[in-house]
Amino acid sequence: MLNNIKLNLSELSKLMTLSEANYGSIDRRSLVRSLDIIYDMLIQYPRVYALRIDLRFAIESPPGDLDTLLCLQRSDPRAITRFFESLKEQLRADHIRNNRRGEPELPAYIWCRERDTSVHNHYHVVLLFNKDVYAFLGNYQSYDADNMGVRLQKAWCSALALPYPDYAHLVEFPENHNCWFTRDDAILRKNDYLGFLFRIAYLSKQEGKISDGYRNFGTSQVHSLGR
Repeated sequence: MLNNIKLNLSELSKLMTLSEANYGSIDRRSLVRSLDIIYDMLIQYPRVYALRIDLRFAIESPPGDLDTLLCLQRSDPRAITRFFESLKEQLRADHIRNNRRGEPELPAYIWCRERDTSVHNHYHVVLLFNKDVYAFLGNYQSYDADNMGVRLQKAWCSALALPYPDYAHLVEFPENHNCWFTRDDAILRKNDYLGFLFRIAYLSKQEGKISDGYRNFGTSQVHSLGR
């Protein structure tokens, strides 16, 4: 099954060529790692829900200005780690609250860190869920709702130590942020699935990455590829 799910070398080369034509230079190792995360999910689950989000920092107020609390923003590079930890904590609580059996269903993820013209860096993140458990974003503008969009907003606010929902807008949901695909879609190389892989390649582009000694790219662990 693994050999059928994975792109062969020719298909990978075509993906690299297409991606570099649209995004500029691509880090091949990062792209291969991203693909491994997707393959890993498809081996574990027959149906996958993928969600693309952007995480931004607030524009900071002057030092000592306590009126907006922005002087307390935790904008260090570990913010992305705190984000995932907060999200996982919420999903564990959701697992218990819904009396589900077994271990909580936690997402796989891919992220990259970039900087444009803003003072702060920002993150592009792709989250991959078992579609049989989590399949929709939900109304993230309903701040009292119990859905994935609200969980993501709460997790990022927690990571920055900023109050929710005041800074919920720092989690952005770009166009075409949802994607659903199956194991068969991957095996048959369905167009929508291949289009998803092309969009994922954006996170591996080299333009916009920061040279400050911290990681610009990361993923969750791979479990099923026998490595």
